[in-house]
Amino acid sequence: MGRKKDPRSKENIIQAAFILFLEKGYRDVTIKNITDATGLSKGAVYHHFTSKEEIYMATLEVFYFDLVNQEAEQMITGNFVNDIENVYHFAAEVFARIENLTKTGLDFPIRNYFSFQLESETHSEVRARIRESVVTYRKLAEGIVRKAQENGQISTDWDPESIALQVLGMVEGIAINHSTVKGDIKNVLLSKYKQVFTTYFKMIGAT
Repeated sequence: MGRKKDPRSKENIIQAAFILFLEKGYRDVTIKNITDATGLSKGAVYHHFTSKEEIYMATLEVFYFDLVNQEAEQMITGNFVNDIENVYHFAAEVFARIENLTKTGLDFPIRNYFSFQLESETHSEVRARIRESVVTYRKLAEGIVRKAQENGQISTDWDPESIALQVLGMVEGIAINHSTVKGDIKNVLLSKYKQVFTTYFKMIGAT
């Protein structure tokens, strides 16, 4: 009978590997790095994963795809301004979580997180899945904009897809432009939200 897998060990491997991928990049991380970081034996790591690539895929699942799905769930209040604020706050919380995970040795965790995502471009299946998730997320945002226009929450008659792309681009753009901030990234991002979106909401007549 095979040894029962401890979910806590698997979670520890995923979190430790994620930090290592942020610090060193996928190519330079070894299984030994992961065993050293977790305190587990090589056999224990291979008990949960068959390869470094499989570990990387698991970190993408937890720290990208699951987060995208959770972020999409924030856009359900029926109020356009509240939905966008919820999405932005959720993103700020995610970046704060990443910052806290890597406090011991990574100067710019957010910048490295974007690099972590880009490394997935070398995997055709993952690349296709990311593209699909981006399209789905954009369509969700577009639907919210269209509904807000129908309900009179947005007065401009701009194309819903254009507004959705602008909003999502601003959310990501603010994060990218502040990816080299050291310390308390959450409060930095939240302060920029009011500065940028208050003006934008006025421009599109959002209430």
